Amino acid sequence: MDDDHGRISTRRIADAFAELLPEHREVIMRAYRGASVTELAGALSVSEDIVKSRLHHGLRAFRSALQKNGVTVQ
Repeated sequence: MDDDHGRISTRRIADAFAELLPEHREVIMRAYRGASVTELAGALSVSEDIVKSRLHHGLRAFRSALQKNGVTVQ
C-alpha cells in the first residue's frame, strides 16, 4: 500500500524480493551492499560467470515481481 505521499510501501518491495530464488536474493543483496562479481564468486565458491548469470536473471525476476506487486518499474 502506498502512503499519503505516493511512495511505494517497503512491504510491496519486500514481498517482491521474497519471491526470488534464494541464490538470486543472495547475489542481489551482496551486490547491493557493494560486493564485486569477483568477491561474490569467491564467497559463494562459484565462477564469475555464474554470479553474473544469477545477477542478470535475479534482477529480471525482481523487476517482474515488482510489477506483479503493483510497483511501477521504469
